[in-house]
Amino acid sequence: MTYYGKVIHGNKNGRKFGFPTANILLNNSENSPEKGIYAVQVTIGNKSFGGMLYVGTRPTLNLNGISIEINIFDFNDDIYDEAISFEIVKRIRDDQKFPSIDQLIAQLQQDKIIAQQYVL
Repeated sequence: MTYYGKVIHGNKNGRKFGFPTANILLNNSENSPEKGIYAVQVTIGNKSFGGMLYVGTRPTLNLNGISIEINIFDFNDDIYDEAISFEIVKRIRDDQKFPSIDQLIAQLQQDKIIAQQYVL
């Protein structure tokens, strides 16, 4: 299934942790993926990138509301307000709360290694 949306501003926490993300406002949020971490193939314009999708409530940061955000590998362009689409390639794990930010970052590093095995 392909998901479509627009890149919106987030809290910029991912950037602080070394994993900048594109926060996505889905066109049809009723079809949102289940909470978790995924390897995804991302399309922006006519270019395709590999990435790591997060869907969840960010429990380690004690934030509320569902966040849908993608760390696009080897990408650093300003894409706020741009159309974006993505396809889930592989579910990596469930969303979870970590005892510390350092443990969250260590897990994200492992998740990225796994995700890169499934995408461009």
